[in-house]
Amino acid sequence: MIELSPRLQAIFEMVPKSVVADVGSDHGKLIISLVENGVALKGYAIENKKGPYTTMLNAIRKSGLFEKITPLLSDGISELPPDVSTVVLAGLGGATIIDILNEHPEKLHHVTTIIVDAHSMIKEVREFICENGYVISDEKIVKEDDIYYEIVKFTRSEQAIYSEEDFEYGPILRQEKGILFKEKYERRVKQIEEIMDSHSLPEARIAALKSELEKIRSVIE
Repeated sequence: MIELSPRLQAIFEMVPKSVVADVGSDHGKLIISLVENGVALKGYAIENKKGPYTTMLNAIRKSGLFEKITPLLSDGISELPPDVSTVVLAGLGGATIIDILNEHPEKLHHVTTIIVDAHSMIKEVREFICENGYVISDEKIVKEDDIYYEIVKFTRSEQAIYSEEDFEYGPILRQEKGILFKEKYERRVKQIEEIMDSHSLPEARIAALKSELEKIRSVIE
């Protein structure tokens, strides 16, 4: 059995029993584990670069799961099969995730679940996916190698009403106010305070930092 990192384990636990496509599969650990454990009834491992694709191909071959996992060398969801109902986009920048989904919206017609691990622009990712027919159904924050990752699960549904703070901090995360959530933003508060104390900054920058401080404090209190 494959041992998953805390980040991949958090994603694993969000995946419903379904046909799963792992976009940016890298080493293939997640999709192999999903199939091995019967969570993914069938899997597609997608890579757009030859090197990672070859690594992933070898991992699938070693697992003996070629009958249940189809490797694809393609760009994003451009060749997403119609039987896929869950799409995972993990370990990618937010702009990349938005571009992947935006370039081929017709491929998402049968996709009921999207799970993202965006390493930047998480606010914009939440906003974009929610504006395109999904709601936020689950969120987790994970700390790995001293980095905080926000894992977000979107489910196709009638549009919900979210605030700017929901998109920025996560409607579920900010409601639960878990230990890692508070830890992440308390660390950010200290960073902002250190920046303001040790640098001579333009007034506009100071105003922006003060505004961010106020928002964070209102969220974590």
